[in-house]
Amino acid sequence: MLQILYLSQTVSSLTARRRSGYRLIVSVLLASGLASCGNLDQYGITLNDRTLYTPRDLFEDYYLPDVALSNCVTQAIEDGQVFAAGGLEVLNCSEAGIKSLSGLSRFSGLKRLKLTDNDIRNLVELSKLTQLEELRLDANRVVDIVPLTVLSSLNLVSLDDNPALQCHSLVRFRSEVDVISPEHCSS
Repeated sequence: MLQILYLSQTVSSLTARRRSGYRLIVSVLLASGLASCGNLDQYGITLNDRTLYTPRDLFEDYYLPDVALSNCVTQAIEDGQVFAAGGLEVLNCSEAGIKSLSGLSRFSGLKRLKLTDNDIRNLVELSKLTQLEELRLDANRVVDIVPLTVLSSLNLVSLDDNPALQCHSLVRFRSEVDVISPEHCSS
């Protein structure tokens, strides 16, 4: 519960020294209120037309030419309250109609990425996501997985239902990577 402090005098009528002290008290009270009321950090706080707190802006410094991917990333930034490119660690863009991953490497902090049931063919952009640990690309149009083999943090890659995938390239993954391959590569 947010506590409200009522002052018997207006802050503007106090001496500069006392005003400074009251600002400190009000700031501390507001900060403790922000900690206990989860969503208050989304609002600006003013006192006597003086700004005490301005919320941080969500991360917007990116361009993704694929509209479906852009919409998915925008939603993930809003949902996760992401303030920097590296702050986006998990992204689920399944069944979104994505064709191109161009620009996704801007989010270098991605650790888990789910892109199942899209129309993705080219994976070169993913080769720059060096922190990626889990990647799910089931039901896409992936042909060549070589760009993924350079990802040293990758532990799991799921490629089921990619009928055009070149199976011979699957051996290029490190032995520590758990690979779920398409049915035509299992024989």
